[in-house]
Amino acid sequence: MHIDRRLLGWGAFLIIVGAIPLLVRGGYLDGDLVADWPNLWPVLLIGWGLGLVLRRTPGELLGSVISVVVLGVMVGGLISTGFGGFASVGCGDGDDGISFGNRSGTLDESGRVGVEFNCGTLRVTAVDGSDWSVSGTGPDGRGPDIRADVDSVTIAPKDNDDFRGFFQDGSEWNVALPRDSSLDLGITLNAGDGTVDLAGATMENLSLTINAGSIDFILAATGDLANVSATVNAGSATFDLPGSVENASMTLNAGSIEVCVPSGTQMRVSWSGALGSNNFDAAGLDRIDDGHWQTSGFSGADALELSVSANAGSFSLDLGGSCDA
Repeated sequence: MHIDRRLLGWGAFLIIVGAIPLLVRGGYLDGDLVADWPNLWPVLLIGWGLGLVLRRTPGELLGSVISVVVLGVMVGGLISTGFGGFASVGCGDGDDGISFGNRSGTLDESGRVGVEFNCGTLRVTAVDGSDWSVSGTGPDGRGPDIRADVDSVTIAPKDNDDFRGFFQDGSEWNVALPRDSSLDLGITLNAGDGTVDLAGATMENLSLTINAGSIDFILAATGDLANVSATVNAGSATFDLPGSVENASMTLNAGSIEVCVPSGTQMRVSWSGALGSNNFDAAGLDRIDDGHWQTSGFSGADALELSVSANAGSFSLDLGGSCDA
């Protein structure tokens, strides 16, 4: 029997990629250790280098083996843990920036808030009253471009701060949103770290796009939140959701998402994608088929409809837990 080395390499790669998330889920591999997968890139270069130096010699196989194993471990680590701790490489956290002062205004009883943030640290909190504010630091004291009226606020980088990848100075923005307004919130986070804690606020809709970043949503004490939409590209996100959420749609392309909902939440899950992993069985959901799960005794009344598409990513559901615990 003749074995095609090229197919053998691909087979070994796929086995490793699939095995690592399973081992992490089963507790056989330490997730914190696997999360260090980005630090393996020098070994990958060594494997490629050995393959070139030893080309057409018996030692050429050694370089190929090293490359396949390391690349498989890196991709498996990415699927299992995302880019945790890695998203802001080359990107400062804003500690060395210059303060740009405080900007503020007032929102009506309901309002749309849009935040686009590039590189650094973003914090969004809720405050009493109907006033919003933005403060923090930026490169050379550059603050965001803010456009506001009584029913909307848009906070975005200035034109000369357009996202340029991982190699730019970081900013630190502190955004305070009013508890007296009913909010529709949209956030785009590029190569940064974020925390959104809106305890006591009222929010109807939340949308998120994250590119090579990490963000935590602490929303269990947020009122009236009904709809959540999220797209995570090469990043990680956690959502501590209230029981009021009716629809959640999440797309994951390389990285991880963790969702926590209160005990007793009735839910139905639709799942699709490739090279993705989930813990729906371990979380206690009843499997209907390979693409659908639901809670035991599902009645459909006041239920959460969760749709997840995961491509080379890891999705985790916690029923009755707290993501910020």
